[in-house]
This record gives sequence, C-alpha cells and structure tokens, in this order.
Amino acid sequence: MFTLLLLLAACPRGDKDDSASVDEISLQNENNYSWSGGLVISSFQTAEHVDVHIDFSALTLDMLCHEMSPVTDVDTLGLTRFPLLTQLQVAQGLTNNSLLQANTNGYLACEPEDATDCYLSDFNFGGTVYDAIPTYDASGGVYLLSVSKGNTPSQGGLFLAFLEPVAESTVTEVSLQNDCGLVDYDVDMESLAKLELPAAGPWNIEWSNVSISGNGQPVVPGKLDEVLVGHYTQTPAEIQAQFTDLEPLAAELYKLELTGGTDADLAGLADADGNAFTGFTTDGTWVLGLRCTSCTNPAPLFLTVVDVK
Repeated sequence: MFTLLLLLAACPRGDKDDSASVDEISLQNENNYSWSGGLVISSFQTAEHVDVHIDFSALTLDMLCHEMSPVTDVDTLGLTRFPLLTQLQVAQGLTNNSLLQANTNGYLACEPEDATDCYLSDFNFGGTVYDAIPTYDASGGVYLLSVSKGNTPSQGGLFLAFLEPVAESTVTEVSLQNDCGLVDYDVDMESLAKLELPAAGPWNIEWSNVSISGNGQPVVPGKLDEVLVGHYTQTPAEIQAQFTDLEPLAAELYKLELTGGTDADLAGLADADGNAFTGFTTDGTWVLGLRCTSCTNPAPLFLTVVDVK
C-alpha cells in the first residue's frame, strides 16, 4: 500500500555481519508515514438458531479491490465470536492490531475446497464436528466472518463481514458481494522526514527507536517480520493515493523475511524471482518499510521515502 518505499520488518541479527565496523542507519519516528481510517465492515442480519447458508460465489475482488477467484483463492471461511465487544470495537481492533485471544470465546472454520459456499453446519473446530446452530443467537456477541487464502487464523484475509443473528429475522441466506469500500485509508507520505540512504551498500539499518506506527499505535518490535523495499515511477503523492496497491504498483519490489531483533542488512533483500537487491537509483521513488505479516492489518507499521545519496 505505499515513492520508492522500503517496507521493513524485523530481521535476525544473524543475517548481517556483526564484525563489520560499519555504522548503522537508525530509523526514527519522524521518518514514518501517517495514516488514518481503517476497516468499514458490512453486517448481515440473519435468523437465530438456523443453518445459515453463506454464498461467496460473487466475490471476484478482495477487500483491497484486487482481482480474486472465489474457487481457487478461497481456502477457509472462519467464524470468530467476540462476546463482549461491539462490531465497531472489533473493526477498530482489527485496524489497530490490538485484538487479543481473550477477546474471543470461539473460532470455527469451514474449508469449502472447490465449492463457493458453506453452511453454518459445515463449520468445525480444528476438524472436530461442532454444532454451532444452538448457540448462534444475539446473546452470543459479535460474529466475524473471514474469507481467507490458507488456513491460518488471522492471516491471508481476502474479505470480512459480520453475521448478526436477531430474533425477529427470517433470513437464512447470506450472499457476499464485492465491496471496495471495506478498506478506507487516508495516507500522508509527504510530511515525513525522508530517510537518507546511500545508493550503494552497506545498508545496515536498525529501528529500536521506532515506537509509534503510522496510525499512532505502539510498535512491538518483536512482531515485525518483513522488510520491504519498493521502486516506483510515481511520486509519493501518487503512491499515497493508491496506497492499497503498494505491491502491484511497484516497478521493483524486494523483501527480506526476519525472525527477530531490531536491525537488518538490506543486502539480504530479494525479489519474487530470487534476484538480489543491488542498490538504489536516483530515478523515481524508493520506499522502505517494516511490516508484520501475521497482523490483522496488512498496512506497514513503518513506511518511509528514501532520499538516495
């Protein structure tokens, strides 16, 4: 989602040469972009205690408005129950990556395989049959439906919706439709202090002083697990206007998977074909960021524009 931006996540100290006497480049909060907004999740009212039929055959765009196939891209439908939170609180928690396991009291999943629908009776707990129909009612709390690629809860999210059982309803069918307004970000990549980096290495970066994410939430360094560097023909203003297309918009995109620590050597970056990152150029826009790929919100926690020297 993001002038050459360098999206960055935590890297293992073992990935760089600690014996090298090269000064580290320290990332600061002032280098970080800012954003507001988040998730606007639709709610579907249904009857209580019925075998609700969920049809996602019309989903041809994910929540970032990127093309998807309801047959080949969807592996799991998840249903999470939040007994004490409102729908707004759940949406805000997803946006801020602040939801806790203690906020939920149940997660069920349906794996539709080549089908494009699931019944409530198809949902199970880790492969164990579970009859959710008797407890599917308004007193249960908020029910979040997630459509995902893969089968790891909270990862690979393609689409979200709330199911809302109400006593007066007779609805038993839920048809999910494309909704490009589900993710609503207002991004500022122009007010930040650009990060000075040399065109050629070494590029030893550390981010122990980065304490605030782009939307003002605390950063937990240990959750950062990916460095991302992107090269764009667009200006920062043009990139921020297409924030949700950060990856597909990039002319070049490099990533580095991390497993801990608060520093990284950008020489370890590689593109999707395994080609190593060879350096920054003075054309276009480069960005650098830190990301938590296991978080519910895919927006980078840190994102800056690179001033190539």
